[in-house]
Amino acid sequence: MTQIFYRIKCSFHNIIDALCKNLDVAMLKSPCFKGKAVFGPVKSRRLGYSLGINTMKCKMCTYDCVYCQVGQTPCRSTCRDSCISSYELYCVVRKKLDLLKEQNIPIDYITFVPNGEPTLDSNLAKDILLLREFGYKIAVLTNSSLVWNDKVQEDLMFADYVSIKIDTVNENTWQTINRPHSRLRFQTILDGIERFSKSYQGILTTETMLVKNTNDTIHEVEAIGLFLKKLKRNTSYFTIPTRPPIESYAMPPSVPVLSQITDYIASNIPDSEMLFISAEEVFYGAGEIENELLAVLSAQPMRAEAVRNFIISKGGSIHILELLIEGRNISLVPFNGSYYYSIASSYS
Repeated sequence: MTQIFYRIKCSFHNIIDALCKNLDVAMLKSPCFKGKAVFGPVKSRRLGYSLGINTMKCKMCTYDCVYCQVGQTPCRSTCRDSCISSYELYCVVRKKLDLLKEQNIPIDYITFVPNGEPTLDSNLAKDILLLREFGYKIAVLTNSSLVWNDKVQEDLMFADYVSIKIDTVNENTWQTINRPHSRLRFQTILDGIERFSKSYQGILTTETMLVKNTNDTIHEVEAIGLFLKKLKRNTSYFTIPTRPPIESYAMPPSVPVLSQITDYIASNIPDSEMLFISAEEVFYGAGEIENELLAVLSAQPMRAEAVRNFIISKGGSIHILELLIEGRNISLVPFNGSYYYSIASSYS
């Protein structure tokens, strides 16, 4: 009798192992692994080697910012919904991390930085808790438009690092630069940011994008600085568009204006940094060249030189770029004296 039970137990385990292997194969073939769910790591000035997580099936955001680098927002929403399943994401990330370890590619953070707003994903807390099992710190980059929501605040509490967007504290400027969903209320967002900053225990940073002739006056920056002083935060970053924006007029402020703002920030806004010099763009990948490239470009355009260096480092042919352009997967876009490869709207 004991032998019969042992054989049944072994057969059951073999069936389970076979199912798990088939599931792993299916995951590797899924669009989530090949296309957009996990990308990089990308070398970041603030987070080191950051493995990007994109749970959005298409670009879904609360805003349609004029400087957005991943195109227009076809689905502007304030309703939280589930994106890809947490289990599927976990399996895909596990496979990616195994490949990265095999190639000795380092990871400092796993970062939720989708081509949309990460807090729209109702699975965010569950995703963070599952991915934390891999032993890496978790970061979330949010536009802060839903931070007033108690459930969103609760979800973000599980992250080690949260970056919130504060482009202005002037409602008219907010409407102009961020083009928010009509249901959003600006003062409610500001109140939510302040409340969250006082309860969050991790590293909290803010980011302000300065756009020419929009929010680049000393008056605007002074008002932002006064609001930042109310927050319990680590560092506030002021940046400028360094990649092709959706609107051609969303350009960096002039050099004299940047110089004036830099001096003001250094003298008047503690724990702040001005980041207006493009960092060296470096990104990595452990899968097929085409899939890795499309995954990175789905989240952000990259300099042409960085893309070519990536392909060469993987032993690939530059000819792949011509094929992707011909297939309308990517496009080559000029911006501010340089060229960038960007995901094509027909592909995203």
